[in-house]
Amino acid sequence: MSSSFPARSDDGRAKLPAHTTCDVAIVGYGPVGMTLAALLAQYGLDVIAVERYSKRFSLPRAGHFDGETMRGAFQRLGIAKAVELMARPMLSYELVTPEQEVLQSVKLGTGGSGWKESYLFYQPDLEDIIDARGVELGVRVFMGYTATEVAQDTDGAVLSVRETDNETTDRCRIEAAYVIGADGANSFVRQALGIGRRDLGFPAIDNLVLDFEHNDPDRDVPQLGEVRQILDVRRPTLVGRWSGNRWSRLEFRRLEGESREYLESESTAWRLLSTYGLNPSLGRIVRRAIHTFESTLAERWRAGRVLLAGDSAHTTPPFMGQGMCSGIRDALNLAWKLDAVLGGRADDVLLDTYESERAPHVHEVIKMANAIGDSVQVTDPILGKLRDDALRAKRADPPPLFPRLGNGVVRAQGDERAIDADGRPGLQARVALDGRVDLLDLFVGTGWRIISRHAVSEEIFDSRQKKLLSQLGVSIAHVSRGPGPDYFVDIDAEYDLWFRTTGRKAFLVRPDNYVFGSVATVTDLPSLLDELAESLKKTGSRDLSGARAVH
Repeated sequence: MSSSFPARSDDGRAKLPAHTTCDVAIVGYGPVGMTLAALLAQYGLDVIAVERYSKRFSLPRAGHFDGETMRGAFQRLGIAKAVELMARPMLSYELVTPEQEVLQSVKLGTGGSGWKESYLFYQPDLEDIIDARGVELGVRVFMGYTATEVAQDTDGAVLSVRETDNETTDRCRIEAAYVIGADGANSFVRQALGIGRRDLGFPAIDNLVLDFEHNDPDRDVPQLGEVRQILDVRRPTLVGRWSGNRWSRLEFRRLEGESREYLESESTAWRLLSTYGLNPSLGRIVRRAIHTFESTLAERWRAGRVLLAGDSAHTTPPFMGQGMCSGIRDALNLAWKLDAVLGGRADDVLLDTYESERAPHVHEVIKMANAIGDSVQVTDPILGKLRDDALRAKRADPPPLFPRLGNGVVRAQGDERAIDADGRPGLQARVALDGRVDLLDLFVGTGWRIISRHAVSEEIFDSRQKKLLSQLGVSIAHVSRGPGPDYFVDIDAEYDLWFRTTGRKAFLVRPDNYVFGSVATVTDLPSLLDELAESLKKTGSRDLSGARAVH
């Protein structure tokens, strides 16, 4: 990790030298880019992030993240408590008629992450927290630099950039082992690589997005509720109170024949807001912008030493609030694999499993979001009535489970030994040990780990398996129903429920919290480790010790 501070330009921004080197260069410093940068720096890697804007965007875009994001990224980075203070749990999601009849109400709980299932937040505040942690970990951030070229050979990649506001300046060269394009839907990196995108079929729908700041966060506005999708065929609308009730977000569909200029005008915005009880005496509009929803998937996520993450690799309509969450899943998947490769413990063919695991997963998430969007954005009165009647009669299909990972370093789909929990996030719940009560990951860490119903004796493993356990740095957690020495007490009975409902007695969990595989008896763990060794062998891994300290 670089220990020197970069020089500063006249406006106080870090100034990029003409030539510099790092382990990983990241193009784009939005939530995905900054999260990936911080995760990599936490592993001890030297990371440079460049962003074409001279300042981070001061207005919100994303507004939701889930418990998987809180656990996987924010808890791991040590910022979960700060994020929790900034965000607000989302307790329900309602589908209502224009007359405020509730047709469906989805109550949200914890969901197995150890945190709430969903959170609402104000993006600039979240970015402040992630950015501060990344800088603390040693990420070198250069704002106001535009990428102009990406080149590579077998030894590394070269990213050329220039100052955004001065096209005549000399190019700066960043030599890196890998370059990550986290530069959004209009990604320069993706286009420079000649990678196209597949349109996944959601029609290009424009929505006016209004963010409203309340003067009094405690004043109720009954028309807003928690988060509500207004099933109005005349103009489908989303309304809801957001971070700490300080903000509300409202999204209004642009109608056929309605100009963007008319819809985006201040007078139109206030007229639409008045329908939901908002007026200038209650607060101010801090942002009004028209977004065009789309669903796309990059044709490839990797070209040699250059990889895509976040919106540069996939875009999702906002109807599940999974756009940023999916990008952070990319970051979590990619971080531990880049660490293994750059630490010399795996061949870089391991990075091929990034796309093979993540692309099918996010494709399914996009299809789920598309289906919800197709339903709530109906403008045909006949189809709208059929939808509403189905909801009233409780004939609407329940939401499907989130998908498993695609094939990679995980028990393969279709493997007769696999169960539904394999390839999904493992459970995190509260446990007790020696008088301390905390989430299990905070005891055992976030590397490879075995979560077991019974004590696991090293005597069941042969020398090869013991070596693999050592190389991976595997933690073994015995979670018991009752107190005793050297094991964790399942104080909320959530692990007991997990073991019983799955019929499994032990789970092998990866650094990104996804279950590699599980076994019906503890004595089957040696064969599960053999499966893992074979999986790692196929991906070219030599020694995934994970020995670097996580700060």
